[in-house]
Amino acid sequence: MNQDLLEVDKLHFNELREQVSVEKFQLLLKEFINKFTYESITIEGKNALSFEDVCHLLEKEIITTKLPEREQKEALNYFKTFHYVFKLVTSRRKINEEILKDLHEMLVDGIFVGGQYRKVNIQIKESMHQPPDYVKVYDRMAKFFYDLDNFKGSAVSKAAFAHAQIFKIYPFLEGNGRLARMVLNYILMYDGYMPISIPIDEKEVYLQHIDTFKVEKDLSPFEEYIRKILLESYEHYIQMLEN
Repeated sequence: MNQDLLEVDKLHFNELREQVSVEKFQLLLKEFINKFTYESITIEGKNALSFEDVCHLLEKEIITTKLPEREQKEALNYFKTFHYVFKLVTSRRKINEEILKDLHEMLVDGIFVGGQYRKVNIQIKESMHQPPDYVKVYDRMAKFFYDLDNFKGSAVSKAAFAHAQIFKIYPFLEGNGRLARMVLNYILMYDGYMPISIPIDEKEVYLQHIDTFKVEKDLSPFEEYIRKILLESYEHYIQMLEN
């Protein structure tokens, strides 16, 4: 049922998008990027920037001395990476290992060296599942891209799968969560959907669904959660364009 409603909303939104001005759609996209950037860097629990700080930073694209430099770099990197993803999607570039590493490198630019799989073992606090040994990361990521290329489900299922697998494998030392949310939207947009953002106040539910996939290998709760967020997002997008 949710899939049917989602397709109806997707079609309705696309019809509205053709009717409104480019400026109005760009305003909608700008609002989303500000929200997505803020929520994605904050949901990990270590962001000192307010939503207003993020909006101002993305508008000016200038790092100030009044706020933590790392958090500002993370926000600007997220902003630039999303625009790069949007460009890749528009050019019909399917995600692959090279692009994934490029995205990670952009997300951590100026903070540490990115785009390289981890070479140490790590422990994840408050998680029921621990990532695989670092020597297995290359093989796990090779299977990850094989599974993506041969995925038989819907775009929403594929996006949820990609996101959850990045969390499960944890291929990089840092930035895996931000990367996973970016990849989620990459796959959604590639298939013609609008992007989504995970609400900060739903952090516990969000992480619980990912843990369910890690431990029980059951993707359906997370997939349904992503579908719910997508439906809610379309309702908001439609309301914006109609008003």
